[in-house]
Amino acid sequence: MGSLIDLLSPARVKGFKIVEVLPCMAGPEKIRVIARVEEELHDVLPVIYLYLPQATYNEEASSVSFMYCDHLVTVFGEGKVTVTNLKDEDEARKVVGYVVDLANRAFRYLERVGKPPAEAVKSKPKVSPVKLVELLPRTNCGDCGESSCYSFAIKLATCEKDPSDCPHLERRSEVVKLLHPIII
Repeated sequence: MGSLIDLLSPARVKGFKIVEVLPCMAGPEKIRVIARVEEELHDVLPVIYLYLPQATYNEEASSVSFMYCDHLVTVFGEGKVTVTNLKDEDEARKVVGYVVDLANRAFRYLERVGKPPAEAVKSKPKVSPVKLVELLPRTNCGDCGESSCYSFAIKLATCEKDPSDCPHLERRSEVVKLLHPIII
């Protein structure tokens, strides 16, 4: 059973297929994959780029690249998705599943809000862990699961942690706004 959001706005990208499994340059025990989704993604790439703090967007190549849990992920407008540094195909399916969810949330954003202004895409600020740590409590308490506020900031910048993971964060809205100029 889907969520209320899924009922009101059904997913545009319903699935994917892993089309190639290749050796990864990260090591002989790792793989990389090429997957395909059934929908073109050109329109959602700027939305994904604005949502993910450390993403890079190449308009000419119609692609967005970002790190997700130690994997370099590149999403292409024609529906190709590449993922590196994987231990197996199960992990690949989880990561590509994350991309499908991200794409569907981006499509819903486009339906609700419309295309982001070109100026927002061109002027997206870079998010550095140094800037993030300034907004954190800087107690190095470890309650977030990290050894220090700086390591937590690094994980925030790569979307491996969420601001809600810090129970002592008083400037949560500032952190969220810095991390995600748009919310999808």
